[in-house]
Formats: sequence, C-alpha cells, structure tokens
Amino acid sequence: MIDKNEAVEKAQQEFARLKDCYKRAIEQALTKALVRDGVVSARDLWLETSLPVDLIAELLKENGIELPPQVKRIDFNTARKRRGRRGRRG
Repeated sequence: MIDKNEAVEKAQQEFARLKDCYKRAIEQALTKALVRDGVVSARDLWLETSLPVDLIAELLKENGIELPPQVKRIDFNTARKRRGRRGRRG
C-alpha cells in the first residue's frame, strides 16, 4: 500500500513534469506564432498548443517561459472576446 505522503509527492512530481512539457510547448508555439508589432495573440498560442488560455496565462505569469526577441507581449484580450454568433441572443 502506498503511503499518503508518497502519493502526494508523486502527484507533485508528475504535475511539475507536465508543467515543464507545457512550457516547452508554449515556447515552441511562440517561435511559430504570427507576431504583429511585437504582440502575439493568446488565441494563436491556444490554436497551436491546444492548451487552455487560462493555463497559458498561468504559466506565463510564473516567468518560466522565455519569449523570443521579436515578442514583446502576449495579448489575452482577443482570446477572450472573440466568440461566434452562436449562443448570443438578441
């Protein structure tokens, strides 16, 4: 039987490993993303990586992701505002 502390430690190690994989995926996507005046849309990163925009934002806030020299910032406004006409009433 696995000790509770061992299980927690294993889960934390797995989570750290996944975060590293996600960070690498975002860094790779940043090299491919369209850069407009030094800005990359979070929507483009989402499309490239299939990671939730909230997770992308969290990982960027942790400052573990290196931005390429041509990227000055990531725009999250366009990722949240663009929605289709479906679901709208009026």
